[in-house]
Amino acid sequence: MTPDALLLHYAEDLLLLLDARTLVIEACNQTVCNRLGYPSGALVGKSITDIECALSDVFFWEEVRQGGSPRIEAAEGLYLCADGGTLPVRKDVFSPAEAPGKLVVRARDIRAQRHAEEAQMRMASHLKATLEATADGILALHRDGSIANLNRRFTQLWNIPNPYLLARDDQAILAYMATQFDDPEAYLQRLAEIGLDQDGESADLLTLADGRILQRTSLPARQAEHIIGRVFSFTDVTARHLAEQELIAARDEAQASDRAKSEFLAMVSHEIRTPMNGVLGMAELLLTTELDTEQDDYARTIIASGEALLAVINDILDYSKLEAQKISMDEQDFDLADLMRGVQQVFLKQQQDKGLEFACRIEPGMPTHLHGDPARLRQVLLNLIGNAFKFTHQGGIRVEATLQEVVAGQALLRFSVRDTGIGIPPDKQASIFRPFEQADRSTTRKYGGTGLGLAICSQIVALMGGDIGVQSSDGNGSEFWFTARLHLAQDALAQAPAAAAPAALLRADTRILVVEDIATNRVALAGLLKKLGAQDITFANDGHECLELCRRGAYDLIFMDVQMPGLDGFDATRQLREHGCASRIVGVSAHVTLQDIEHCLKAGMDDHIAKPVSMKAIQEALARWRQAGG
Repeated sequence: MTPDALLLHYAEDLLLLLDARTLVIEACNQTVCNRLGYPSGALVGKSITDIECALSDVFFWEEVRQGGSPRIEAAEGLYLCADGGTLPVRKDVFSPAEAPGKLVVRARDIRAQRHAEEAQMRMASHLKATLEATADGILALHRDGSIANLNRRFTQLWNIPNPYLLARDDQAILAYMATQFDDPEAYLQRLAEIGLDQDGESADLLTLADGRILQRTSLPARQAEHIIGRVFSFTDVTARHLAEQELIAARDEAQASDRAKSEFLAMVSHEIRTPMNGVLGMAELLLTTELDTEQDDYARTIIASGEALLAVINDILDYSKLEAQKISMDEQDFDLADLMRGVQQVFLKQQQDKGLEFACRIEPGMPTHLHGDPARLRQVLLNLIGNAFKFTHQGGIRVEATLQEVVAGQALLRFSVRDTGIGIPPDKQASIFRPFEQADRSTTRKYGGTGLGLAICSQIVALMGGDIGVQSSDGNGSEFWFTARLHLAQDALAQAPAAAAPAALLRADTRILVVEDIATNRVALAGLLKKLGAQDITFANDGHECLELCRRGAYDLIFMDVQMPGLDGFDATRQLREHGCASRIVGVSAHVTLQDIEHCLKAGMDDHIAKPVSMKAIQEALARWRQAGG
């Protein structure tokens, strides 16, 4: 076999040589036998119509027999295989000039192409079904601006006329879209900015001339790594947009209403408070005049009622400011010990009237020179302590300040107010920090108040970077606590090392007697004295025990609480002096006026310090003792 014949023999195409008159196969290459499953040479001598079985093939060869043209190009047909199957082909038939009376059939196996076309048709069918199933309008454009695909929802959203769709007039469809805008040029300009051959996504809102709002998003269409166009998705968001606008309008109206309410409350509260202060001032002046018993009682009733009303007005004013976010923190340096002493003085009369134990304690050694808003801190403490007095009828109230941590010059303090009052049921504890709510709805009528106090405290504590909470049970008292983040004052920062280790001002053999009926106060004072070097400290619970201890032995220093049940500090001091006691006696009380100090000195005391006792106050008292020769 010649090289040319060998190449033709194993060519990929099916090659057959026919007699033009009889249509008998005179020769074929090996590819024909391999593809159709016949042995080599088995097809020679057979008619071409024995293996070409498509109806179009039969008609063609019949026309050839009757003298028709034997030439065709790229015609599809079917070849019968030896196993009864068929092979789809695309064939050419011609008569070679070099061999008159002969016909050459050249066919190509198109099974792979058919499979690819069928897969593509299935994919197109699925894609079409998907496009039609989506609620969005879909438009796919080629890079040249022609339409690659669209779905029915798109035609409905844009009201595309049927003639344009039937004619598949891409330009007319796209032009019709532009006419639905008040400004078609702006729409076309935006479309050009998005670009049909650009990478990246796009999203915008389109407002049509008929009032509808469509959300348009687009993505590039890709083939392999190449961008071949862009796919646009259109969603009718008119209803959603209108609902959002209504919500925004409702929100703005509600906010305006809240502002108007807060401003009204603030204005009314201020206008009421101003004349109320005048009423209270005149009532106070009235008490300084000569009044009989009945008139004095009337004047005091006016003051008590006015102060109660003023407290309600202040609560409303504070809450309205907090609600309107008009309260800011007025930060300044302050001494926590001074603040706690002032708070304790406020409740001295209530303590005496109700016969309750009341103590304020600052953790020994903690920094007391702070930077923050003392007025707001005092307001929270007054509110919590005031509630404790309101709901406590026996026992006592203890206020304590402790240091949680110091980080970067900022101290986290914890304040607690414990009482032995009526307590709060667990299921009511979460609601008491909400405005206008109390644990029991009868509480307001029985005890008074607006129900705003704890809500105000909660918001102020949040402004101070802290938390607030309560631990309580019905009938077993309560502990209200809160935390606050306060900066250390500059002088406290500078003196921090010294504050951490106070100088030992007392010798270990200095005999000290602490006379105090409240255990918390005894422990607090003893802790401070120990930090200053004291080791020999004795306690007396009242004036009588003090006298008994002093009869048994002498003391260098006596810290005497001036207000104790039974024998108070003044009488105990007088009796000690009458019996020749030479100890230095330091009076301890919540009063800090000159009149109070004078009262202590007249009773025989050598010095006076205020509660809650601070390290600084004790150090100053000891310095005065040293100056006096102690």
